[in-house]
This record gives sequence, C-alpha cells and structure tokens, in this order.
Amino acid sequence: MPRIVKVLSILLCFSLVISQEKTDFRTKEEQQKDPKIALKKAMVFPGYGQIYNDQWWKGALILAGEVWAIYNFDQYRQDVKNYTPDFPYSSEHYISERNRFAWIAIGLYFYSVVDAYVEAHLDNFDQLVIENDPLNTKE
Repeated sequence: MPRIVKVLSILLCFSLVISQEKTDFRTKEEQQKDPKIALKKAMVFPGYGQIYNDQWWKGALILAGEVWAIYNFDQYRQDVKNYTPDFPYSSEHYISERNRFAWIAIGLYFYSVVDAYVEAHLDNFDQLVIENDPLNTKE
C-alpha cells in the first residue's frame, strides 16, 4: 500500500510540474455554445444541457442521480399509500423519506438547469482571458 501511495504522489507531482496547453479539437461552431439552447435542453431533460456543453460525465451523473431520486421517491410513495402497522417504521418515517427524495429530485433538476446555463456562458472563458490579459504581449 505505501508503494502505491508513493507512485501516485510522484505521478501527481509530475503532472502538476509539466503544464499542458489545452487543445480544443472542436470546430468554431462547436466551440460557441449558446446559453439559451443549453437552458432549454436542460429544462427538457436533466443532464441534456451538460451533454450539449460537451460534459458527458456530468450529464450522465445528473441523469443517474435524477433517476435514483425519482425511483426512491416512488418507492416511498407506494409505502405511504400501502402503509399498515406491520411495517418496520412509522408512517411519518416513510412520509419524511418520500419528501426528502422529492426535494433531492427537484434540487438536481434546478442544479442541472443553472449549471448548463452557466457552463455555456463560460465555454470560451479561456479565450476571453487570454484576449483581455494586460500582460499578454502577443498581437
């Protein structure tokens, strides 16, 4: 175990020392993301705005979290509906869990919408910083 930690720490230090220039293989049309389109796509389907912004993993994670929250909400909703005194917990427990997963689903939805909109605005941020850098002497 200590050897693995040493190797990983050396690799981490090595990767921090050697900087890499960001290479963007997208065309000019693909680079310019429209925040309104990202907003609309995120409002239609959670994670779709992140996929539009070329953030595939984030979009997949948001979608998986949304499915997980809705699934658990539905399970607890059924438990509340079919509650009998034989259940291991009180009815208040199932109601509070149902509500908690509803809030998680709603929060993930709004996070997805706001994140997609902001990321589309910041898509060409690196280029803007370089262009507006007063210390940049390239012309």
